[in-house]
Amino acid sequence: MQTKHELHGVTLDKPETKRARISKEDATLRKRAPLRPQTLPTDIYVTNTSSYKGQLTRAKKLLVEDGEPFIILHAMGAAIERAIGLAMGINTACSGQVRCHTETATVDLVDDIIPVDAEKDFDTNTRQNSAIHIRIEMLQPMPGTQREQDYLASFQGGRKRR
Repeated sequence: MQTKHELHGVTLDKPETKRARISKEDATLRKRAPLRPQTLPTDIYVTNTSSYKGQLTRAKKLLVEDGEPFIILHAMGAAIERAIGLAMGINTACSGQVRCHTETATVDLVDDIIPVDAEKDFDTNTRQNSAIHIRIEMLQPMPGTQREQDYLASFQGGRKRR
């Protein structure tokens, strides 16, 4: 649907951007789960209901104990603030030995419109939501870990003591 807008005597055609409202008497709206790419063990998905302490512990385990070179935090919508807070918590827990690289995106989400009247057809509604992806990588191994010992041994290389 097009609407007419007049600016300094010139008429502009602008597309109507508002979505049609769905009344609760006519249909119900079911939000589908967002599509995710294939998940790696180093991916951590942050939601509003996920445990901050549990995700912080998992991130520290992956980076420090398991020796993963990086992890990626993913969040959408209202959980973006929690993901940023988690990234800052990981930075503090790792004594500032991590580097964070942030990317923002807009993702398309699909909702199913299920009519109350059985004679009407199902419909879908597409909407957009903000997303964030935070890549956290270790700069140097944490002191006192096996990874640090391997890191230091790599510098000694082929030297032999006499």
